[in-house]
Amino acid sequence: MKNLLFSLLFVALLLGCKSTPEETSQPEPAPVEEASANFERGISYYESYDFHQAISEYTEAIRKDPAMASAHINRGNVHSGRLEHEKALADYLAGARLDGSYDHYARGYFLLMAKEYRAAIEEFTQAILRNNNIVAAYNDRGMAYAHLGNYDMAIADYNEAIARNPNSVFPFNNRGNAFYMQANYDSAIEDFSRAIQLFPEMALPYSGRGMSHFKKKDYDPAIEDLTKAIALRPGEASFYTSRGNAYSAKGERSLAADDFATARNLRN
Repeated sequence: MKNLLFSLLFVALLLGCKSTPEETSQPEPAPVEEASANFERGISYYESYDFHQAISEYTEAIRKDPAMASAHINRGNVHSGRLEHEKALADYLAGARLDGSYDHYARGYFLLMAKEYRAAIEEFTQAILRNNNIVAAYNDRGMAYAHLGNYDMAIADYNEAIARNPNSVFPFNNRGNAFYMQANYDSAIEDFSRAIQLFPEMALPYSGRGMSHFKKKDYDPAIEDLTKAIALRPGEASFYTSRGNAYSAKGERSLAADDFATARNLRN
């Protein structure tokens, strides 16, 4: 389950100005004001899980106001959630150049991707001390702690991230992983279920919940969840291995053998 802890960043940072409706008699808004409107629409699309449109709106905001650091950071969050880490890092670095309060966060993200977890924790901590509105820093610091096996500290950071943004899928999924590693399968199932409710098209929570059911010897719901994970991400070998283990535990050896063979083929 450790390698299910992808660097999945998760929160749209609400740092822009709230635009107000224009009267028809007022002049056309200046480009910077238009950029703020694009920024607000980007947040709305992000929270509706329309990530493609969110990227489009943030990109338009940046075109109209190249100095808008928050648009770079938000677009980086969307890219990271789509596992487009190089694009995410480019946006975080751009945001850091425009606003120094993001500098530690950008370095922490780079170190997390480089698996320099202790150094990443130091940078995320500095980012939080300088600007505690960078909510993704809590989630990412939690991931670094989890990679080091410090699940209590990881859960504490995920708790903080959830308290600040209870409608974001990533900290629920990551906290579910941490509970799983602590053999707290009921809490893991609860968190994975919340993540699925928030974002039903994301494969990882189904896999995590399926593995938690498997650990509880509830093989039918395990198979059901792992089958859904496979449908959403058919190229992930570990999902077939997990479902094969569940079939094997049920005595369905033929189905298990098929899944193990598929997993081997995907790894080759």
